[in-house]
Amino acid sequence: MSIRANPTSIGLFLVGAIVITVAGTAMLAGNSWFRNKTTFVSYFRESVNGLEDGAPVKFQGAPIGKVTRMVIQIDERDKTFQVPVEYEIDIKRLRTASGTYVDLGDLPVLKRQIADGLRAQLQSESLVTGQLYIELTYRKDAKPPILEPRETLWPEIPTTPSLMAALGTGAGSVVEDVVQVLFKVNQMLATIDMPKINAAVVGSAQSVQRLVDAPELRAAMKEVPAITAQLNRTMARVDTLAATAGAAIDPMAAELKSATKEMSATLQSLRKTVDDTHGLLSTDSGLGYGVEEALVNLKDATSALRRLLNALDQNPDMLLRGKKPPEKK
Repeated sequence: MSIRANPTSIGLFLVGAIVITVAGTAMLAGNSWFRNKTTFVSYFRESVNGLEDGAPVKFQGAPIGKVTRMVIQIDERDKTFQVPVEYEIDIKRLRTASGTYVDLGDLPVLKRQIADGLRAQLQSESLVTGQLYIELTYRKDAKPPILEPRETLWPEIPTTPSLMAALGTGAGSVVEDVVQVLFKVNQMLATIDMPKINAAVVGSAQSVQRLVDAPELRAAMKEVPAITAQLNRTMARVDTLAATAGAAIDPMAAELKSATKEMSATLQSLRKTVDDTHGLLSTDSGLGYGVEEALVNLKDATSALRRLLNALDQNPDMLLRGKKPPEKK
């Protein structure tokens, strides 16, 4: 005789099994189901050697996610490549000062952050192991983003070259620029006539050597001490003469200044005397009038004497015979 199964017991057993399964799965997933994670993609156009699945994704050094998938895309036309790297981010860890989180999963918010300089960059996790990780950061000098022209499965965060890529040998890299400069320097050196320059240098050195070995120069060098001593003695005499002249000039300068003052006073007195004399001789004064009348009389006397002398010259015997009487008409 068989025992009939109890439906209630079977139902409780099934419910318990489901609860245990869900709890175990949650424990194995490390509570990942209870986190708000969003997947993003970045296209790296450089070597990703050292970046592996599960590599950390950091923001300013703080872990916020991990790499989930990497593939390689090759352009058949120009043989260029890029590596799309997918990674998930716990966006609730990106919070503002007010406590709200930056929802990069929201497309307008992501575009605004990209415009503010948000970029993904490969960084070295360890120089010993060569492992890489993805660093999200805001670049103040970020160039306009280069985004994938085709529609992507996940929101795209543009990339910026890593330090090794900037120092690499690709176009626009530092090493490439240095190589170009060295190449131009090499071309410039190739155009220089080195044998001619060497010959000119050797000739100049030989000329200098001949000048140094010249007897005249050696003799002149021997006379330099005597010339220097004579020059020192001459300079000492010049100093003594300058001191003596200074001592003599100072009193002379004082006397000359005094004589200049006296001469100035004398000239002023002479000018005053001339002015006074001019006043005395003026016709407006009595003395001046008398002097003028005496000068007129002296002029008349001089004229009469001149007439007498002319008459005597014509008639020398006029003093003996006297003046002829006037003839009667």
